[in-house]
Amino acid sequence: MENIIRTVLFLVVACCATADVINVKDCGSVSGVINQVDITPCPSEPCQFKKGVNATMQVEFTPKVDSEKYTSVLHGIIGGVPVPFPLNQGLISGPIKANSKIVYKNSLKVEQSYPKISLIAKLEIRDENNKDLVCFVWPAQIVD
Repeated sequence: MENIIRTVLFLVVACCATADVINVKDCGSVSGVINQVDITPCPSEPCQFKKGVNATMQVEFTPKVDSEKYTSVLHGIIGGVPVPFPLNQGLISGPIKANSKIVYKNSLKVEQSYPKISLIAKLEIRDENNKDLVCFVWPAQIVD
């Protein structure tokens, strides 16, 4: 009986701890290479972001350059027009050094005031020279 409980607990933790790896389209990464993007919740595409819930992302990339600082920018492309979404800076796993594996983490609260809409989300992580370490887009929807 104890082994069954351990197995069930392991499966619950493993299920809840996994992120959703999604396919993204590179939109001009100049100073880096995207290795993997995990967005939660996003079990299928387009990613459906529920109002009032936090969406989290983890981006693994390899920079081609050293950079002392970075900025992150998020846009929703609606009808071909980029609309900025508020995004904090996010966290990077260590100093940005050429050819090292970097993990960027961030979260965004999907505000109740956001309209229900389909859009293309675009994230850019820029180096100290304002060039894109990574730039990628993915389909998304804001839902009730």
